[in-house]
Amino acid sequence: MDRKFLDDRLKELGVYSEYYHRLELKTLAASLNYDDKLNCILTGYWDGVRRLVAITDTKIIVIASGVMTETNLMVIKRTAVTSWKFNRKFLLSSAEIEAGGKKYVFAQTQGGREKLFNWAMEQPIREYEE
Repeated sequence: MDRKFLDDRLKELGVYSEYYHRLELKTLAASLNYDDKLNCILTGYWDGVRRLVAITDTKIIVIASGVMTETNLMVIKRTAVTSWKFNRKFLLSSAEIEAGGKKYVFAQTQGGREKLFNWAMEQPIREYEE
């Protein structure tokens, strides 16, 4: 993916203002295909670990990274997603994604990401080759 294009898209999504210090951004950039459209980024806790969740038109990328821990990357194909929901409860918002018979609940997400999350999940899904 072109670095300038990625930088512009991250600025447009508000990533630099909220996530600029996040270690996951390098892994995210390496995980995106050249033609992926990045639609939403949010953070939340899943399995007791804070993760960055990026939604594109082809996949959902879930990244956990720490200074002293190994980076953990998980990719969920958008075609495998059967349902999603955003629960907004003041400071305790959560994003739920069900895919492949498994439910992923990302707790303590930013409540202000509800519209963007729902919009991103409603976007057309583009097929891709791995």
